[in-house]
Amino acid sequence: MKQWITDLLALQEVDLRIRGLKTRLSLVPEEIAKIDREFENEKTKVSQAKEAMLAIELEIKKKESEIKEQNELTKKYQTQSAMIKKNEEYRAMMNEIEGVKKKIGEIETEELVLMEKIEAARNVFRSEEKIYKDREKAIVDEKNELKELEGKLKAEIEKQKSSRAEVAAKVTPDVMSVYTRMLGKNKGTPFAEVHQGICGNCHLKLTPQTINSVRKEMQVYCDNCGHLVYTTETGSD
Repeated sequence: MKQWITDLLALQEVDLRIRGLKTRLSLVPEEIAKIDREFENEKTKVSQAKEAMLAIELEIKKKESEIKEQNELTKKYQTQSAMIKKNEEYRAMMNEIEGVKKKIGEIETEELVLMEKIEAARNVFRSEEKIYKDREKAIVDEKNELKELEGKLKAEIEKQKSSRAEVAAKVTPDVMSVYTRMLGKNKGTPFAEVHQGICGNCHLKLTPQTINSVRKEMQVYCDNCGHLVYTTETGSD
């Protein structure tokens, strides 16, 4: 294998390593953001569960207040009834008292329903709060791990960049110009291997003439994608 091919492959190995590290690094912020969103979602669930529980507790207090008011009204009517002399007025007062007692019964029934709801709401709140607290520590650990990874990736990228200059200096300017242009696309393989007549970058068939030139280790470009190509194969197809 000619030296220009060996030198370019050495450079490409470094560049693809850097590209891979940068790609992984670019994902870290979104991964951290995703964790934060999930945690905020858990926090919202706790807040909503608490609000639902407090709303029911408030309704219960209102029912208790209504019952108290109705009981006081009953006592008032009973006191007034003791002073009534006429039978007709007395019966009317008794009807009022019965109406109030009936209303108290209805409110108490509503209160019982709310008592069942509050127990369920408290269970939901306790459950969501536990999930939130358990997740809180895990979130901190996950974010710390990602930040640690971020630091390692940046350090490795700088390390690879430092070694690249020496490797790149061995590549001839004309080859470097084409290679750099292909590398700048930030996708695919700038210097692609041809295997059984197929370009390793675009995976399309090369012409017999191009394949022949590749085997002679000439500076050749893919007929389809324009990338520099090489091969380790010899002989005919």
